Amino acid sequence: MSPQPGYQIPGRAPVEPFPDSGYWNQKFTSEPYFLEGDSYDDYDAAYRLGYGARRRYADRDFNSLESDLQHEWETSKGPSRLDWNRARQAVLRAWERGEPHGT
Repeated sequence: MSPQPGYQIPGRAPVEPFPDSGYWNQKFTSEPYFLEGDSYDDYDAAYRLGYGARRRYADRDFNSLESDLQHEWETSKGPSRLDWNRARQAVLRAWERGEPHGT
């Protein structure tokens, strides 16, 4: 049985809404870093990370944050099968798309 919509699992932080998920769900297979056999679930956390980082650190550049983002990726990637080298490209794309209102 799955939880009811809006149900909050005790002890788990709520998932923030991700307005770009529809965009990336449609586009991820046409990105140059996509490999046959990858699923959207492999990239979702990376897109969320890039999107969120762009909003939290709008005054910084990606390169200055990369080591922090890599650490955050390793602790928050969930079911993704991507290592940082592959996830980095998706994080960067979501970061770039967030400038300043997306493209």
